[in-house]
Amino acid sequence: MKRFNSITVKIPLIVNIVIVVLSFTIIFSSIQIASRAINNATYSGFETSVNGYSTLLDTILEDQLIIMDAYSRVPSVIEYMETRNDYIKDRAIQTMINLFDNNDYIVTLDLIGLDGKVIESYNGDTKNSGLDMSAAYPQLWKEFVDSGYDHATSDTIYKSDINKGFVLPIVHSVYNLENKLIGSFIAFVDWSRIIDSTLKDTRNELSEDKTIFVVNDFDLQCVYHNINSTIGINANESLMPPEGKTSGIFSYTFNDVTRIAFFKKLNTQPWFMMAGITETLLYAESKKITIIGTLLGVIGIIISSIISGFYIGKSIRPIKNIVDEAHQMADGNFVFHSTLTNRQDEIGELSQSFDTMRNRFVEVISEVLNASKEIASAASELHKGSEDLASRTEYQASSLEETASSMEEMASTIKSSAQNSVDGNEVMIASRNAVVEGGSVIADTTKMIEDVYDASAKIKNITKVIEDIAFQTNILALNASVEAARAGEQGRGFAVVASEVRNLAQNSQTSAKDITLLIDDIYEKINKSAEMARHSQEIFSDIEAKIEETSKIMSDISHTAVEQEAGVDQVNSAVSKMDSITQQNASLVEQSTAASKSLLDQANHLEELMSFFKVQ
Repeated sequence: MKRFNSITVKIPLIVNIVIVVLSFTIIFSSIQIASRAINNATYSGFETSVNGYSTLLDTILEDQLIIMDAYSRVPSVIEYMETRNDYIKDRAIQTMINLFDNNDYIVTLDLIGLDGKVIESYNGDTKNSGLDMSAAYPQLWKEFVDSGYDHATSDTIYKSDINKGFVLPIVHSVYNLENKLIGSFIAFVDWSRIIDSTLKDTRNELSEDKTIFVVNDFDLQCVYHNINSTIGINANESLMPPEGKTSGIFSYTFNDVTRIAFFKKLNTQPWFMMAGITETLLYAESKKITIIGTLLGVIGIIISSIISGFYIGKSIRPIKNIVDEAHQMADGNFVFHSTLTNRQDEIGELSQSFDTMRNRFVEVISEVLNASKEIASAASELHKGSEDLASRTEYQASSLEETASSMEEMASTIKSSAQNSVDGNEVMIASRNAVVEGGSVIADTTKMIEDVYDASAKIKNITKVIEDIAFQTNILALNASVEAARAGEQGRGFAVVASEVRNLAQNSQTSAKDITLLIDDIYEKINKSAEMARHSQEIFSDIEAKIEETSKIMSDISHTAVEQEAGVDQVNSAVSKMDSITQQNASLVEQSTAASKSLLDQANHLEELMSFFKVQ
């Protein structure tokens, strides 16, 4: 770890990292630019090839259409198709043979009537006579009809026994001199020969991984391919170019391998000329450039890192000597001279500055050594004086502390007495208030008893009235009974009522007498209670007067005790302040003594530390 922290390691490492990063950036950018240029060139090459092949096929097909148009204008052919004369037939066939012999791409040629059936072959062969071409090639015939009976080229190719390969049917109309449709030609172009002739110079450059082919947009039949076994086979849907595009690039999958296709639509046919290549082969050159560039870059980085590391290490290695000198200074040794002061570079300047700093340190350390000795002597004298002052201050503080303690005890006693007198005064005041309140309660009670006494007298009168009413009712009931007896049977019911009323009157009279007796008893007791309450009120009034005198005496004692307490508190406070100040002085003296002792120790320690440096 210490080795890694060395500047002789860090600087070369940082420089090498910068070199590596810059080199990789430059190499990567260069490789990317080169790869992009190579890919663009490759794309351009394939597009050129596709355009060239599509133009070549367009030219061949256009030439065949031109030839077919020329065939349709031959007079002997037109005359034969109008007259069907045997003499003219021979002339027409001979003309067709001459034309056929001059065209390397047509394998057979037939004349077709308006009904779509073969009239005659170019060489007089009757094998195809009567063959309905509209039924044999319905798609071709439909396109021919849709063209207004002008011409049509088949979208698909067909196998043929004539050329042992593939043929492409082309049909062209035949008009007479009055521009009336009289029939048509159907020519079978030797498509296999066209494929071979167009690929003869490049077939060796092509393979399964690098192909040139044509598919139609009808059923994706492969109508053209550098591998013959693939011709005539329908391709999968991934080979369909993007909709609406006539040229461009797209990717597809064939035999589980991703490929890139460059395509262009032919002008003469609904076909797409394509150049297919695997991604591996397409980007092989750019990958090769990337690998070679990376290897060269890594080698260059390694070489530059070694050279820069060696040079930088050699340049900064003398710093180790300065580090060694610093270690000697750290060990207290200043008796040396630098060996690098003669260098003219930055390291020499650093060494000279270091030597100057060492000399200055020697001067400062020498002065500090002398000063430390003087400080130690002064600290020793200060410590002795502080110890003497501490002894005297401690004695004074002890005496004052005892005085303060005695004053606190006296103040506490006086304060307790004052508090007791105050509490006694408060108790007397509370007793007086209680007696006053008791007298008030007894007075209220006496008044209430007198009210009850008056009410009982009224009740007694009421019961007397009730008793008189009961007596009168009894007499009335007796009279009613007499009258009922006189009335005989008619008064029997009234006699019963009169008897009940008499019983009720007697009961009421008896109850009224009982109540009267009870009220008389209560009346007598209430009268006695009222007399006792009045006597109690007189006693409480006498107690209240005596408590009032006692409370006044306790109040005077309480005021005197409080004043004494205040005076003692002032004296105690003054003594406490004196004691506090004395204690603070004692504390300060102790701190001063400790500080002087610490200063003496530090001075001695400084002197010991300074002896560590060697300056002579």
